[in-house]
Amino acid sequence: MPNLRGTGWRWLGWTTTGVLLGALLISLTGGIVHWRTRRLVNDGAALVSEGRYVPAARSLLEAVSTTPGDARAHYYLGLAYAGLGQETAALRHAEDAVRLSPSEPEYETGLAMILLDAGRDREALAHLHHAADLRPGACDIRLLLADALRRAGDRDEMVHEYRVAVRLGGGSALGALAREQLKAAMAERPSIP
Repeated sequence: MPNLRGTGWRWLGWTTTGVLLGALLISLTGGIVHWRTRRLVNDGAALVSEGRYVPAARSLLEAVSTTPGDARAHYYLGLAYAGLGQETAALRHAEDAVRLSPSEPEYETGLAMILLDAGRDREALAHLHHAADLRPGACDIRLLLADALRRAGDRDEMVHEYRVAVRLGGGSALGALAREQLKAAMAERPSIP
């Protein structure tokens, strides 16, 4: 019968323990980085919502440098740059957010709003249509889409989207806003090209 307490088994036990401890350390380090990035993004998002764009950008830049694949960090960094009037950087990060998470309608609408501010209405409309396709029951997205169509002069589709927003919004504040916007849009005279 072989001696299981021999040198070979002891070496295997120590090696296995070392590998397991290394894996645990790597896992803990990754968890700490993930936790820190999440905290930076949450702080940055709160700062953006408060209109404090400079500290938001600092926090979010650190998050993006730590975890470049974090779509949410890119999204809020894009909004922070938009708030600072840095159009090129805002577009780059908003586009990165959409590229990293193409099925998130919030990122599509954020990019669309930045594009609208840049006067790139047709590109914005494409992203708003995609957001509406991703979340067809969202009154807020339909209202943004209708407003963008109104700005672009597409009366028929604008009226359709306002009506969809009214139906989806029902008795909510967004529904009431959609009704007001539809009424105002219907009162406008169509421009003759």
